[in-house]
Amino acid sequence: MNPTQASLLSVGVTVMPEWFQSEGVDAVLDRLQALGANALVTSPYLLEVAPAGEGARAPPPDGDAGIVRPLDRDLWGQRETWVRTAPSLVHDLSRYRGLRYQPSPPGALTLAQPDLIDRVVAGARARGMAVYLQVMAASPPGYRVQFSGAVDEDQCRGPDGLLHPQRVDRNASLASPHVQAYGAALLAELACRYPGVHGLRIDWPEYPPYDLRSALFDFSLHGQQALRQQGVEPLAYGRLVMAQWTAWRTAAQAAAPQGASAVRASLREAGWDAFFGAHGDGQPLWASKRASVAALLRAYRAALDTVPGPRRSLQPQVFPGPWSQWSGFAWDALADTADAVGLKLYTMHWPMMARYWARDLVGPAPGPALDAVTAAMADFLGCCDTAAVDGARQHYPTPDQPHPVGAQAQRNKLQQAQALAGSVPVITYAHSYGPLADVQARFALAVQASQQPGASARVWINRYGYLSDAKLAALGAVVQAARQ
Repeated sequence: MNPTQASLLSVGVTVMPEWFQSEGVDAVLDRLQALGANALVTSPYLLEVAPAGEGARAPPPDGDAGIVRPLDRDLWGQRETWVRTAPSLVHDLSRYRGLRYQPSPPGALTLAQPDLIDRVVAGARARGMAVYLQVMAASPPGYRVQFSGAVDEDQCRGPDGLLHPQRVDRNASLASPHVQAYGAALLAELACRYPGVHGLRIDWPEYPPYDLRSALFDFSLHGQQALRQQGVEPLAYGRLVMAQWTAWRTAAQAAAPQGASAVRASLREAGWDAFFGAHGDGQPLWASKRASVAALLRAYRAALDTVPGPRRSLQPQVFPGPWSQWSGFAWDALADTADAVGLKLYTMHWPMMARYWARDLVGPAPGPALDAVTAAMADFLGCCDTAAVDGARQHYPTPDQPHPVGAQAQRNKLQQAQALAGSVPVITYAHSYGPLADVQARFALAVQASQQPGASARVWINRYGYLSDAKLAALGAVVQAARQ
């Protein structure tokens, strides 16, 4: 390990505003400082507990798979609850005049606690911590992952022209000029309203490929225009993609009784690997999405550059490969838009995604057939260190289950991301959900990887709500050892 790199190790923690509200600003900052953090990210909203069934669940259900995961810290005395939000600021509506999307109006919470984020920023900066604000890249009004006000015209659609109501995320079409215009206005306003903030993090500047149906977005009206710019006729191309899907389903269902290896071989013969490769029939779709994301990133960079004062850092946070190849993330647009890119090693999602992709091929019924296709998907998606995957273990892990992913698989995805990002630093995002030993091991891997030659020496921990006091102590020991 390079001693200079070790001494420069930067550690950030994602702390949503409700924790400052629940535990107090100084109490949270004390814990972050003891951990060794020198950066934090929060969001421009306020939160309160709501009656059951109103608002959204905390923590997020992740397409119902994440219902198994309660918080590790008490949020107003509860480990899971229903919540509702209000913006942390009274928006300047003149910035949004004429736009399809408008920010949320101030609520009672906004008026009661108008300076919470200001106090967080001031308190963190007094302790030498950089502060970032995180918003959703393509989900107006953009404050929190579970909420979206996107109208029907801006909703993502599959190659059959239909919506996908069971999807995990709530992103709108990134090709929509209305979505891009709102996001640009929001980022510029936040940079002006909170001048002490170092930068803005945008979540999901891509089409999150949590399942196969979502990976095959975007045939919305705006997505169709992006496809035409790639030289294909959208309706005819949609029929081609649907024919492929039918062939894949037939192949997977026929081979499932013979096991994962047979499924992989059968899918390959049915054109699966070619379609998802860089030059197959999927190429117009992947290219159209990349062009839309590149336009969004450039619009957001331009908006931030209009704000007086120092340059505000713009940091997208995205899926690792191979998902980012199909999510449309525009790696080639980073150099002239972003100051860093966050790579999400949210490893509880990987086995869930393998199962969701399998479910779209053979149906939701549990059993050996679904497990076999799930194992084949885990292999194809690079979740594990070996092709011999136990498909039955590939599901969203409960809080006491180590995440069934490979250590080398995580390193490979980080190396691939840095190769794609070029000179733009890649920051590893390690998730704090899971049993203590597993969380500590995954965080240690992220720290070690961040200190390899050419790496950024920066890591983020997501999220504070899963950082029990025992985890804070354990991860703090990793930070201290790395800095010695």
